[in-house]
Amino acid sequence: MNAPFEIDLHHPVEVGGVTHDKLTVASIDAIANFRSNSAEQVILSMSRVFGVSRRVVRHLEPADAQRAGDLICSLLNEAAG
Repeated sequence: MNAPFEIDLHHPVEVGGVTHDKLTVASIDAIANFRSNSAEQVILSMSRVFGVSRRVVRHLEPADAQRAGDLICSLLNEAAG
């Protein structure tokens, strides 16, 4: 896979005293098992892909969440093609 495996967050998220300023793919298997049946499934799937808590995903600014989703879609497309 040639796509970058991380994104820098334009709006860092602080949860539990830890600031997350980037999201890095932690599990390729989680990408293959990504579920989008509901908002909760998307949040859980994204947390597994990036190896962060669901709370971090919930606090992402919409633009950063979109970019994270775009990264996941890009990696899925690259794997399928």
